[in-house]
Amino acid sequence: MDFNTADLCDENQDKNIQILSSDFKNYGGKQKCFGQITTIKLDKSNWRLLELLRDEDGKGKVVVVDNARYFYGVVGDKLMAFAQENNWEGIIINGYVRDIENTKKIDVALYAIGTCPLRNFEKTISSQGVQLSFGGVTFNNGDFIYLDNDGIIISSNKLNLKGES
Repeated sequence: MDFNTADLCDENQDKNIQILSSDFKNYGGKQKCFGQITTIKLDKSNWRLLELLRDEDGKGKVVVVDNARYFYGVVGDKLMAFAQENNWEGIIINGYVRDIENTKKIDVALYAIGTCPLRNFEKTISSQGVQLSFGGVTFNNGDFIYLDNDGIIISSNKLNLKGES
């Protein structure tokens, strides 16, 4: 995959692209990826996210998660292992992660606002395929996302990458 988010921004000035706040840092092993967005809204618990990463094929997809910044580690090494086994490109969380010494070794991008070793054990309600808004952008299920060390771009349309027609 040959792209840079800076170049994508320059080449797509005429399109309605959004840039996620720079508050999000990568705690995963993959430094660059793109894919179609799958959204999930959590209420503290990560049970639905666990099921998604464990049971569904994520080839060509990035899951975007909002848990309203509850101070719990939403994703750790176990969920990242599921994500890698099922071909997910990346995970973006409006919240926290844990086990980062291990998540950095797994070939999946993992963006979050910080770390927290605490996990929530309560099983709570979640929603999948819903519109999410955080970090100055709006995510819709099916939108496209491009991530690298410069930043994260969201677009309702697929952007052309070098080498694609």
